[in-house]
This record gives sequence, structure tokens and C-alpha cells, in this order.
Amino acid sequence: MTEIGEKLMLDNGTLSPLLKKMEQAGYVQRSRCREDDRVVEVRLTDAGRALQEKAKDVPGKVAGCIDLPPEKAQTLYMLLYELLGNQKGRGGKEK
Repeated sequence: MTEIGEKLMLDNGTLSPLLKKMEQAGYVQRSRCREDDRVVEVRLTDAGRALQEKAKDVPGKVAGCIDLPPEKAQTLYMLLYELLGNQKGRGGKEK
């Protein structure tokens, strides 16, 4: 779960309810690690893998809605990740 939170830049308080809903919908399974019960492991179900396959087209469709030349879109992407990195360094809080 920690890896997912880091990748999505979400804290556990935000991520846990999302994963709970995904589990109730049948997309993921959550379980405690046998070696360390503080660690929650998350696995995709067959339904989750099917949804993942359907979602692969989403980034391209979103990009098709943005009226920017590819170079500017790439610059925007890099600036957004730089901004998110700066927020993470401050604990996601404003100064």
C-alpha cells in the first residue's frame, strides 16, 4: 500500500477509503503481510485486470482533448510533476 501511495502521491488516510471501495467493487484484494502485519498488500483481481486493460486508452484520449503542441504538453507534464514533487517535500502543505 505504501508503494501505491507514493506513486499516486496520496497519504494512507486518502488511499485507504479508495482501496476499500475498490475492494467492495471486486477490483482489488487487500491482505496483511504474513511477515509484518502492519503492511497491507494489495492485489488486482481478474475484474481489476480487465478494468486496467480498458483504462489503457484513457491517457491518449485525454491528451487528444488538450489543444497544445506536443512540446508544450511535455513541458506542462514536467512542470506539474515538479510542482507535485515540491508539495511532497513540504508534506503536501502550503507554507
